[in-house]
Amino acid sequence: MRRPARAPIGWGGGRVTGVAACSLGLNMYIRRLFQPSHLQRAWRAAFLKQNQCRHRGAPRWTHSGGGPYRAVIFDMSGVLIPSPGRVAAEWEVQNHIPSGTILKAFYSGGENGLWMKFMRGETTKEDFLREFGRLCSEISKTSVPVDSFFSVLTSKEVAKQFQVMTEAITRIREKGLKTAVLSNNFYLSNGKSFFPLDRKQFDVVVESCLEGVYEPDPRIYKLCLERLSLQPSEAIFLDDLEQNLKAAASLGLHTIKVNDPETAVKELETLLGFTLRTVIPNTCPVRETMEIPKDSLEKYLKDLLGTQTTGPLELLQFDHRLSSPTYYIRLADYQLLLRKKPPGTLLPPTCTVEREFRIMKALANAGVPVLKVLDLCEDPRVIGTPFYLMEYCPGLIYKDPSLPGLEANQRRAIYTAMNRVLCKIHSVDLDTAGLGDYGRQGELEAARLSC
Repeated sequence: MRRPARAPIGWGGGRVTGVAACSLGLNMYIRRLFQPSHLQRAWRAAFLKQNQCRHRGAPRWTHSGGGPYRAVIFDMSGVLIPSPGRVAAEWEVQNHIPSGTILKAFYSGGENGLWMKFMRGETTKEDFLREFGRLCSEISKTSVPVDSFFSVLTSKEVAKQFQVMTEAITRIREKGLKTAVLSNNFYLSNGKSFFPLDRKQFDVVVESCLEGVYEPDPRIYKLCLERLSLQPSEAIFLDDLEQNLKAAASLGLHTIKVNDPETAVKELETLLGFTLRTVIPNTCPVRETMEIPKDSLEKYLKDLLGTQTTGPLELLQFDHRLSSPTYYIRLADYQLLLRKKPPGTLLPPTCTVEREFRIMKALANAGVPVLKVLDLCEDPRVIGTPFYLMEYCPGLIYKDPSLPGLEANQRRAIYTAMNRVLCKIHSVDLDTAGLGDYGRQGELEAARLSC
């Protein structure tokens, strides 16, 4: 026997009806089911008008062409892509090599060490790896497969530009500023330098192996500025190493130390006076009382999404007053939503994240347009309470069912889509969907009729 699907769906943490009941599926359903061009135009117009209203009167970043900075110079490793030290640390753990072996070998010998000669282009990759492997084995008292480390370091999966930096560079160039890369670098076996970035992003690229001089030698900074046709005071330089920043600052460049790319971009925004990141609507920095351990969450996500996932983890909190704390996550190219159980003892009839996950997954399998759920984690050791993950889908959330500010044809398109989604929800066969045992019998019939 077919029974009507029960109303709880999405983020509400309880029974929701009307426009709110469809907030998760509405955006996707319009795209899937509505083909007529007038509905598509109405939706686009509604989206643009909603965003204009949302930001009207709010403080906005502005940039004057007469600002003090005309270029941003980026180091590559540790700023745009993962640093060799970070990659080495993870590789050593995975290959049971004593911690710090690679880093000690990097610094061994100072300016005349193997790594520095390699950075100046004075030795081939093959000669470097042979001698470097011997040095690492001496340091660790065990055989070290440095060929394996070098393959990981230069692989496309690891040497991938941080998304937050890609966005920042795009916006910097849109504002008419120049961009450059100034980096200690090395040659590959094919005779080309290791440069896993799109060179079209930069006006100037200065690499130590091509120039025969490396950071923190002042000559390499002067060379970059000369090619940019700028004075030191007109440029900002980002690096992850203190000695490189100190040398650049001594010449008059403004410097930013990169410990975390996300934090560095925020500091760069302050200096430039305009935003460099994609704004996620309805989010705010995570409140102190709602913080979750990022390190353990990042490890969990990398295990779930793939061990080669690189880049900083960005975490924001949605500012809706939801029963279950909800977070926006960006890791590499992934954009996700995390819904977690609130801390402490919950009072009935609180909607649990385990139940939400089960319903969302069942409805998706039944063809209802809901966000794709990825995983349910019930291990409290990860972030303290159970949580589940789903894909992030950009869209609008209408809190006022009268849809103020929209034209009649725009409201009509949205109401029509909402009704189709509601019909889809109520046409689900609960037994077939695996939800036959959900809720009390008869409870929803009244709720369905009340709609």
